[in-house]
Amino acid sequence: MEINTTSFGEQMDLITITEPKFKTVSLMCMLLLPVIPERNSAYALAASLLTNSSRKYPDYAAMTVKLDTMYGASLTSSVSVNGSVMQIVISGSTIASRYALAGENLAGDLAELMCDCILDPNAENGAFNETAYKIERKDLLDAIETEINNKRGYALTRARKTAFCGEPDAYPVYGVKEDVEKLTRESVYEAYKEILRRAAIRVYCVGPDVPEGLAEQLRDAFKDTERCPEPLQYYAPSPCKAEPADVIEPMDVAQSKLVMVFKAEKPGNEAFRLFSAVFGGTPFSLLFTNVREKESLCYYCASRVIAGKDALIVDSGVELANAERTREAVLEQLAAMQKGEFSDELLANAKLAMVNALRGIGDTPVSCILEQYERFYTNDPADPEERVERYLALTKEQIVAVANSLKLDTVYLMQQGGAAE
Repeated sequence: MEINTTSFGEQMDLITITEPKFKTVSLMCMLLLPVIPERNSAYALAASLLTNSSRKYPDYAAMTVKLDTMYGASLTSSVSVNGSVMQIVISGSTIASRYALAGENLAGDLAELMCDCILDPNAENGAFNETAYKIERKDLLDAIETEINNKRGYALTRARKTAFCGEPDAYPVYGVKEDVEKLTRESVYEAYKEILRRAAIRVYCVGPDVPEGLAEQLRDAFKDTERCPEPLQYYAPSPCKAEPADVIEPMDVAQSKLVMVFKAEKPGNEAFRLFSAVFGGTPFSLLFTNVREKESLCYYCASRVIAGKDALIVDSGVELANAERTREAVLEQLAAMQKGEFSDELLANAKLAMVNALRGIGDTPVSCILEQYERFYTNDPADPEERVERYLALTKEQIVAVANSLKLDTVYLMQQGGAAE
């Protein structure tokens, strides 16, 4: 695998990843900008309007026909938050040019289409096309309104709102219904212009060879774009509350959801992730083995790290009668880890799980991109094998130290049997 980085403008970089085993070319354009919570809805709606049509392909049907002529290419958008950074991602893929029947430059065609969508959207006179706008606005409102149907995801969102109150992470990435309802075609277009002006731009290209002239193509496409990119803050640790916040939300559900948020003090990336794997991040972890299996307290119980926040979330699905005991059992398992009461075999198995995940990087184009992006936002140039060595070198004492740095910050309970919202 060969990796090269080329600048094509102010805080605009092209990262090419050449891997001969791939048969496709994948492009991912990341527009990265500081979160402004009250603008989340406008930015999310603007992002969704960039991939279903453009000025050149002014409706979904025309865009679909174009993608079909490129051997069934895909073009999608997504938004997410990482620390205090909003990540707007435009992704596309098609077969590698070497497999095109007529020798087409498919990588160049895909880049041209992506640039058209980003830089010349379906808009005129300072406003997005009315038909496209109404469709995407309705889809965004539907997505916000149906979030509650995914009870596990909804519980996690509500817990984060309390745990990170006053921080960008507390706000839904799509915003709220009231914010969307205030938007207009003009205000969303202005949000789109803000994105181009404020964002650092990173374009990743993965394929079996380096597309000829891609950097020049991007440089030419973006040369007249107004730019004033802003500093990015991925690492934004959250202060722990003096006393844990308890939130109970009655809801008409068949199964209660218990979410516990812990915060740590500078736990270290690999040590924190390995701690989570031992604690609740694997099928052989303490939470799975003891809380779910031995005590049969819950339907699931798992932990995950929010690295940029130095936080750990434990979520579980429980019967209401078992909720308090589940909370106690989770704290008991943490206390056991704080005293080093976990086996060397468990630690070794957790290391193996982390190593296997790292050595799986490169199996797909997306994994290659995300690994390179992680190096960027963590400011850590270590490659997967170097990180493998870090995991293997971690000691039990280091994992115990992470456990002792954790403090309970928030407990959220979606209480079954309550009134539906």
